[in-house]
Amino acid sequence: MSDYQTYKLDGEYHLAMGDIEQAVECFKSAMDINQESIEPLLGLAAACVYEGEFESALKLYMKAAAMEKSARAHAGIGLVLSQMEEHDEGFTHYLMALSIDPVNKIALNGLVQLGYSIDRVPEILPVLSRALETNTDDNAIRFSYATCLFSLDRKDESIAEFKAILKSDPKHAAAREVLSHIAA
Repeated sequence: MSDYQTYKLDGEYHLAMGDIEQAVECFKSAMDINQESIEPLLGLAAACVYEGEFESALKLYMKAAAMEKSARAHAGIGLVLSQMEEHDEGFTHYLMALSIDPVNKIALNGLVQLGYSIDRVPEILPVLSRALETNTDDNAIRFSYATCLFSLDRKDESIAEFKAILKSDPKHAAAREVLSHIAA
């Protein structure tokens, strides 16, 4: 394994463990070795988010997005902008992330949360539908899709999606509970 890979992986490990200072050192060392990769930038940006330094995180995510077409960079931008209460811009970056990677979990979760809070749920449905086409077995995506359908008063479609979840996972408690309330 190269020194770059070692520093990058160590940075990710320390970030996951909450040792932000050590993670930052590792990501900076990785950047010194390979300035072409956006991975250390994404790691540094995540460390900034963890510390609540949203302006710094935004700059790093923007730099990464300028260097490479990256779902992770745009999902990070969306996350930061949402935290900074720039909701419409955050929504747009989540959409950009999902146009690159239709199943990016950070972007999907952020888009759904933001869509409900800024009343843009109808715009979420095609994105969730595309994600389901990409990953038909993902019950978390299907659950979000079903709840969005229900919130838009598309009850029959919603019930069908909840039933599809229970068909693949009969023990899915949340789907069972919601279905028992809406199908009554």
